Parts: sequence; structure tokens; C-alpha cells
Amino acid sequence: MRLLSRALGRSAATLATAFALASLGATATAAAPTSAASVGPVKLYIQGFGSGPQNVAEQSARASGLDAAVARGFARTECRVSAGPAVVNSLPNGWVQVHIEYLCTGEPNVGSPTFVLNRYHKSSDTLSTPWDAPAGYQLQGPLGSLYTAPTPDTQPLYLCQVRGDHFATTDVGCEGQTYVTRLGWLYNAQPAGVPSLPLLRCLRKENRQIFESHQADCEGQIHGGMLGYVLP
Repeated sequence: MRLLSRALGRSAATLATAFALASLGATATAAAPTSAASVGPVKLYIQGFGSGPQNVAEQSARASGLDAAVARGFARTECRVSAGPAVVNSLPNGWVQVHIEYLCTGEPNVGSPTFVLNRYHKSSDTLSTPWDAPAGYQLQGPLGSLYTAPTPDTQPLYLCQVRGDHFATTDVGCEGQTYVTRLGWLYNAQPAGVPSLPLLRCLRKENRQIFESHQADCEGQIHGGMLGYVLP
């Protein structure tokens, strides 16, 4: 399913509107289960900080970043430097604070069969993720829980982005837009004998900003289709 295909090739001024119209023109129903070979990876940016003389601060920042990656379940070999190390503050006696950023890509050992899908918001964007939200986003609340590994009758859910607007999709190709990370697994259809909540794609009336909801009326906004079912 390519809800965004009609938006490709259009000017920046009309892309967001075209995307919203494309989303409404076809429901965001869950696609057929994806084969293991086509399941996209978890991709997380992880921060490291250090302080002291610059060489010591850089070493400390690298170590703290990799330690944070290991704490999230990644192997050190799954992480590469994506920004820095860079001095972010000068301290007394010639010491500095240093920041480094790693991009970790792979299959982190989460250590739990499920985790909570939370929704976050800032003025220009809403995103749903079980991982950490970027700086500047405020927690709005939980949408339900996702499985952390494949389970019968489930398929992967992904976080993607179109010109600064995040959205969730079951398409590993992100409907032609930019891949961010894998979120987890949700049910393709309402499961029998298992408590569940619907996960819907919605759009805000005033600006067609995309968000996810488990409320059938999209919280009074525009219904953009069904993504699947999450655990309550």
C-alpha cells in the first residue's frame, strides 16, 4: 500500500496537503504479513557526554554513548558515530563538556515481550514510539502496547517521516517516504480471545498533521484508516 505515492514529485508547498488527501483517499489498513527478510531494523540515535580536559572528555563521551547503547540492548558493533565528538560547553580550569551521537542499527535485546507505544507532541509534529522521543517533544500518553518480536497474526509497525511530520505505517518502504525506525509488532486484525485496541491513523483538521489514536472517532479529527490492533 502506497498512500503517499501521489504526493511524490509535487512541490514542497503542496506536499503535505497531497499526502493528507492521499491518506484519506485510501484507508491505512494493515498489509499482508511481511517476511522476515523484509522486516526493517530498529534505528536509534543514542547520546554520549563527557567532561574534563578535551581528550579525556572525548573518551568519556564515547564510552558513555556506547554504554547507553548497550543498556538499550545493542551490541557496540551495531553503533557508529553520526555526530561529534563536539565541545558543547567550556568549564573552569580549561575543562570542557563534549557530546557525541551514535546511530545504532540492528536488533536490540529488549528483554520484555511487550512495551508501551507512547504518543508525543510538539507544536509542529506528533510522533508515536516505544523508544525515547527527541528533545522538545512532550508526552501525551500511551496508545497501547506492541510486541517486541514477531507473534502469530502480527506484523511490524514502523515510524516514518515526511517533511518533518512523523507517521506510523505497516509498510517497510514507508509509503515512499523516509524510514526512521521499527516500532514493534501489532495484530493485523482484531484477535479473538485477546484484549486489544484499534490503532488508527488520523489527521488534524486545521493542518492535516498526522497522528495515531486508539479512539474510533480520531478524537474528533479526520479518520485516515486502520493500522491494526495493539494490546491495551
